[in-house]
Amino acid sequence: MKDASTLISGIYYKIKLLVESNTRLTEEIESLKHQNSKLKDELISQDEHLVKLQQDLDVIKITKTMSSEDDKESTKIVIDELVRRIDNSLNLLNK
Repeated sequence: MKDASTLISGIYYKIKLLVESNTRLTEEIESLKHQNSKLKDELISQDEHLVKLQQDLDVIKITKTMSSEDDKESTKIVIDELVRRIDNSLNLLNK
């Protein structure tokens, strides 16, 4: 009878350890989900910032190109690139 009691006590102890481990892991999963969500939001923000900077760079390039009248060929290249980007954006929107 003492052996059965010892076995049952051991089983209860192991169950208690498993419950504690499960609780800890569940909390860790929730924390990681929260961190993942924050990082995704930050990534979206950084992507938006990158797009804005790219647009600003394009404006600066156009301004610099337009300011020098001798460089009409590079102006044409910049405009062609912008038209390609606009066309690509429109194609993506239409999908």
